[in-house]
Amino acid sequence: MTTAAEADTPRVELDVEVLSVDELLDWGDKHPDPEVADQATRARAAFEGLRHRHTTDRRLFALEFESTQLERRLAELQAQRAALAPRRPKGARGKVDYPAATVRAWAAANGMPCPRTGRVPDRVVKAWRQTAGTAE
Repeated sequence: MTTAAEADTPRVELDVEVLSVDELLDWGDKHPDPEVADQATRARAAFEGLRHRHTTDRRLFALEFESTQLERRLAELQAQRAALAPRRPKGARGKVDYPAATVRAWAAANGMPCPRTGRVPDRVVKAWRQTAGTAE
């Protein structure tokens, strides 16, 4: 509720201008009050830091996106290569230059673990060669 005195007092409407950030900083730079000018300087530095961080974050996002796309494309290419490559028969690792049955028998006689099937481990072959005096 307004009083009679308030009703008789003329109201002054202030036309407050809305400034952009750059306009506000320019206004602060030119202000005669040193504290206002100092605030403008600090605000300008803070905005510059934000701009730098924004630019860095956008670049990092772009790099991460590009990296993901490249990894996806590489996986596609590797799958295509695997589909086109000739298949090697299972167990086709090449011929061995030692008598596997003899090496297995030697390993069993000397308490050295050796699988009954498959490739004889290199450590077993090496130990057999040293004992048998066979050059590698």
